[in-house]
Amino acid sequence: MMLPEEATELAPPEVVRDVATASFGETNVLEAIIGNDDRVRVADSLMRANPWRQICALRIRSKTGKIYVGTGWFIAPNVLATAGHCVFLQNEGGWAQSIDVFPAKAGSNYFGKATSNRFRAVVGWVRNQSRDFDYGVILLDDGEMGARVGNFAVRVLDDAALKAVDAKISGYPADRDRAEYQYFHERPLQSTTNTRLNYDIDTFGGQSGSPIWVDTEDGVLAVGVHTTGGISSNSGTRINMDVLSNLIGWIRSSRNGEGRS
Repeated sequence: MMLPEEATELAPPEVVRDVATASFGETNVLEAIIGNDDRVRVADSLMRANPWRQICALRIRSKTGKIYVGTGWFIAPNVLATAGHCVFLQNEGGWAQSIDVFPAKAGSNYFGKATSNRFRAVVGWVRNQSRDFDYGVILLDDGEMGARVGNFAVRVLDDAALKAVDAKISGYPADRDRAEYQYFHERPLQSTTNTRLNYDIDTFGGQSGSPIWVDTEDGVLAVGVHTTGGISSNSGTRINMDVLSNLIGWIRSSRNGEGRS
């Protein structure tokens, strides 16, 4: 474990901007607390262990110079999965200018820092702004930090395996501690489609891009990317065969230094 570094606050002290607003506008239902707010801050002791240390706070700089907060998670030593709207900001000039990545951020403590200006997303998000295709990746030039913290296993699970299973989400909400600390909640999945996972897990702005995972006999498996909030349920992009194929392709292309699509 590397020594903690001092954090650099990029956004003005009075502003913590949810990255979802850069694509969907100012709205109170981008992400929602449903019923009682049952989120809990991840204990400092857990932040040294998997999968918590593989989940990263993002500081996203748009082409227009604004700083937004989001969440990402390692799927390979130099590749993080996240929401498409974390890397391609529909109303702020498109592709992010740069993204700072802080694994296991807990205030001024974290497992290093990396900055990227190489991202990937699919046409369904970039051109069509479809929530069914709201996922992408951040590519790092160096895999050293990711190798230290490890990465999530990603799996396509069928409907039967996902039925009412307890799903877990952890990320960096803007309404708690200025998105400086990781917050967690879990509840059973409510329903699934081929492209979406629906649940009443509590989330808030800044948690866009968080992993949706389940505990199985094979260990921790990521099955989706949290993206969306609503009045009665929240949802995320389901990892289906198409999504998995793209993630694998982006991991392979990252080794060749390829970037934005």
